Amino acid sequence: MMKGGMARRIYFYFVVVIALTSVTVGVTGYWRSSKELDNQYQALLAQIVDNAVHQTDLYLKGYERATLSILTSALVKDALSSKPDKSKVSEFYVVENMIKQQLFQTVLINNPEITMVYLAGYNGFRAMDFNVQVTPFNYKAFDEYIEQLKEDTRDDGGLTIQDSGFLDGHLTLARKVSDRQTSRMFKGVMGFEMRINELKTLWKGIRLGETGYFFIVNDRGKIIYHPDNKRIGKQLAGRQFEAVKSNTNRVFELPDEPDRIFFSRHSDYSGWNLVASMSLSEQREPVAALRQTTIYVGLGTLLIALYLAYRFGRSIVKPVRRLEYGMRQTEIGQWTKVPLTGSHDEMDRLISSYNTMVERLEELVDRVYETELRNQEHLLKRQLAEFQSLQLQINPHFLYNTLEIIICYAVIQKSSEIKEIVRSLSYMLRYSVRTDLEEITVANELKHMMHFIAIMKFRIGREFEVDVRIPPELLLKSMVRLTLQPLVENVFKHAFPDGIEEHHLIIVNAWCDQSDFYLTVEDNGSGMSAHRLAALRKSLRRSADQSTDGSIGLGNVHNRIQMVFGARYGLRVESKEGDGTRITMHMPAAGTKKVMSG
Repeated sequence: MMKGGMARRIYFYFVVVIALTSVTVGVTGYWRSSKELDNQYQALLAQIVDNAVHQTDLYLKGYERATLSILTSALVKDALSSKPDKSKVSEFYVVENMIKQQLFQTVLINNPEITMVYLAGYNGFRAMDFNVQVTPFNYKAFDEYIEQLKEDTRDDGGLTIQDSGFLDGHLTLARKVSDRQTSRMFKGVMGFEMRINELKTLWKGIRLGETGYFFIVNDRGKIIYHPDNKRIGKQLAGRQFEAVKSNTNRVFELPDEPDRIFFSRHSDYSGWNLVASMSLSEQREPVAALRQTTIYVGLGTLLIALYLAYRFGRSIVKPVRRLEYGMRQTEIGQWTKVPLTGSHDEMDRLISSYNTMVERLEELVDRVYETELRNQEHLLKRQLAEFQSLQLQINPHFLYNTLEIIICYAVIQKSSEIKEIVRSLSYMLRYSVRTDLEEITVANELKHMMHFIAIMKFRIGREFEVDVRIPPELLLKSMVRLTLQPLVENVFKHAFPDGIEEHHLIIVNAWCDQSDFYLTVEDNGSGMSAHRLAALRKSLRRSADQSTDGSIGLGNVHNRIQMVFGARYGLRVESKEGDGTRITMHMPAAGTKKVMSG
């Protein structure tokens, strides 16, 4: 804690709170805002690339539809299905011209971006047409290209897109042709040669800031499109191409370009990877502006808050110092009143309350000792009355049952049992109603318990022995009178609800440690559920005066032990349903701590 006066500490704490709040709000706001901006830029890249993939695939699929008129033409199927025959060269020539006029010209007129359309049958038939004049035309190289195209085109008859066409600067869109619509017996190959510049009109409108750009690479790493025309047709570096392929659908960085982020999406239709790139410095420019604004605003707010904290601290400290002076005078016995500040606020009300307190203290101090002595005397008398009242509690129900047994035996026969019952009952009554002893020896408590057992064997109709395992040297230990028998009686009432069987057992044991004496009553009866055990422990903590049936119950025993020996002593109960109960009396081992006598 900072040393010095209250004003300095208040100002210091205000500074800490204000600075911590400003820094926390500023840093959190900056962090959240910058994170949101990063997410927006990444979402923007993903959206741009997704749109480019969608538009490109739609554009290419339009040419797939353009091939249907050729695929379904009877002229084409007849030309491709006829057998090679040198004598039919003139017929091939006629069919070729008809295909050009009826099919190829329509395709070329409707799609001016197509430079060349051709059809090559496996039977040697060839037909081709051009939108522009191509001279000289290398027929040998074209035949070799067709042979390679037979291998490269898809076997399911779908459109195949090749980024390097027969003509320079063109794409090849080709597919195999069958003799029927649904047949897989292919008879030839047809294709378009389309200028790749036509596709650039789809991509050149993509804007990614001042330094951002968009490019496309094929599945072999060749650059198909790039804003820099010099890079079109070049091969993407090996590590960079691997990064593009392995980071599809997420933001990543390319090797050798650490100041840029990229987003790649693979087109299943064309087989290309479309990639968008943006400069990190350009992306972070709004974040830097946000950071600068946050710092300036935070510093300005902090300075204003510090000034207000200083003024506020002084307004509190000044009247507090007045109170401090008045309290010091009161401390040395001079009952001094503090003058009001005149502001009529909480401080004035506090000072007024202090002055009233001084007046009352002056009157009450003289009465404190007298009142304290009276309270102590009343408390002692009340504890003595409670102790004697608790000692005199006897279970009427038990006495009534015992007397009924005596009457029954007296009516039926004269025997020594009546004498034994009456003698045991007489001893128990005399032992119970004595009020001159707050403590008794363990031996006396055991004797009282054995008289109770003598009566109980007649009530249960059979012999029942209590296993007493107390070492002889502990028999003269002191304990509170009339505490052992209620615990044994509690076992008969609750531990054996279905009657006493041969296997039932009650064990009484005792031991000492350095400062405490423990006596336990343990049975192998029905035990208690966890809920019932918790309720019993809670009742003992509240020091219940008596059990629910009016007997000298566990709460009574616990309360009397605490009244004689102190609050740290008493009963502790351990039980498990179906596994018996163990009740431990905790008392001091040496000497008598007579709490009641002061």
